[in-house]
Amino acid sequence: MIILPVFYKEKDMVITDRIAIGSTAAGAVMVKSPGGEGHPNMILIECNKGYLMCGYLNLEAAEKFGDAAVLVGGADFNEVLANPIKGMTTAARKLGITDGMTGHEAAMILNL
Repeated sequence: MIILPVFYKEKDMVITDRIAIGSTAAGAVMVKSPGGEGHPNMILIECNKGYLMCGYLNLEAAEKFGDAAVLVGGADFNEVLANPIKGMTTAARKLGITDGMTGHEAAMILNL
């Protein structure tokens, strides 16, 4: 099998970006739903000490592996950062993330 390099653009199914988290940046990946409008996208924002993830990804698995992970809903990167968190792993809680924070507040802690 030959795998060719692919360069993604906004219209493509996978979007990668660097987003501002305070004075730092984090890697962000969105896999657009093949179901189209009305179907949720798969989103992951990777910070220095852990990550924010959407509901498609498994919080229990993140807990099992000891990851500092925070569950946040949203259809795009801005919504994930603006919305309140829905859950977190023990490792994320130990870093200082608390219930009621937004995704951005949690990302600020995860990206220290």
